[in-house]
Amino acid sequence: MTPKPPLIASLSTIQTLRGVAALMVAIAHLHSVENRFGGAPLLGNWALAGFGGVDLFFVISGFVMVWVTRADQGKPAALPGFWFARLARIYPLWWLVLSALVAVWMVKPEWVYSSHDSSPELWKSYLLVPDKELPLHAVGWTLIHELWFYLAFGLMLLLPARWFPAALAVWAIVTAATAFVWPTPENPYVALIRHPLTLEFILGAVVGLLAQRRVFPVSRLMVQFGAFWMLISALALRENAPAMFSQEWPRLFYFGFPAALLVWGCVGLEQDGYKSPTWSKSLGDWSYALYLIHVPVFAALGRLGAPLSRPGPLDNLILLTAALAAAIIAAWILHVGFDRPIQRLAASLRGKRQAGG
Repeated sequence: MTPKPPLIASLSTIQTLRGVAALMVAIAHLHSVENRFGGAPLLGNWALAGFGGVDLFFVISGFVMVWVTRADQGKPAALPGFWFARLARIYPLWWLVLSALVAVWMVKPEWVYSSHDSSPELWKSYLLVPDKELPLHAVGWTLIHELWFYLAFGLMLLLPARWFPAALAVWAIVTAATAFVWPTPENPYVALIRHPLTLEFILGAVVGLLAQRRVFPVSRLMVQFGAFWMLISALALRENAPAMFSQEWPRLFYFGFPAALLVWGCVGLEQDGYKSPTWSKSLGDWSYALYLIHVPVFAALGRLGAPLSRPGPLDNLILLTAALAAAIIAAWILHVGFDRPIQRLAASLRGKRQAGG
């Protein structure tokens, strides 16, 4: 029997999906900016289905955590390095973008947090601590979920590798059970721990375990079906997307499950030799920066363009195109000028620590 080739470590298709997820969320926020600062909107409520990009991000995150730690499962010594890498991934760029928003907020608070009745506690925003209020930079709510995922997942690395699948199953069962027991908890920590979005991370982790075992049935069909499912979900929600995303369980069906199919199928295709285009992988590399910077860029250009708004679709088209292009350029600058050097430094520090025992 011909031995199977080794699993590909770096996955261009996953980076591409990250870029897709960031663009989906950006399009959803473009809808809000256009309705606030433009004339008759070009983007209908269907664009709000772009918030399903968050669900795709969570599934990708679960997959990646399993994929990058597959040699560390059952090795407690790997835990400090894992957590260090995750914190270095989240916090530096978050602090940079948040600090810029804090500076604006101190001068023009209505420009930053105007859609909320009260002000957040800044220390909680900086540290991404669960709170009843959204962080000052509202997209940070997803990062709070990510930190919970990393905390729980990291503790699972302490278990023997053979127990890992069972631990994921227990985590999923406990999450689902507590979500039913406490449907609307007041405590923000309980609200976080029992949130069904955790199941999307677990779905991604299950895909990671299957990929480790080279279980890739009908990869192309899974990609096609997952993409079709998400498209149908977007069309089905075109009139009531805001109501759906304010709930918890429906988005798991509309976007969580198809996202898992997409990730699983894309990994399978890449193991069979497919490679994403370089430009789409690059967009994925900038996806975290794009996720953090697109709302401030959209808001700034929306305010600048509002006095020039005219009847008809042309000015809206210009606003949408310019805003998205500016956000992508800003993300590239942030990634190349700040995030990539920080990640290289973090990797170097982690390597030195491991080398030193």
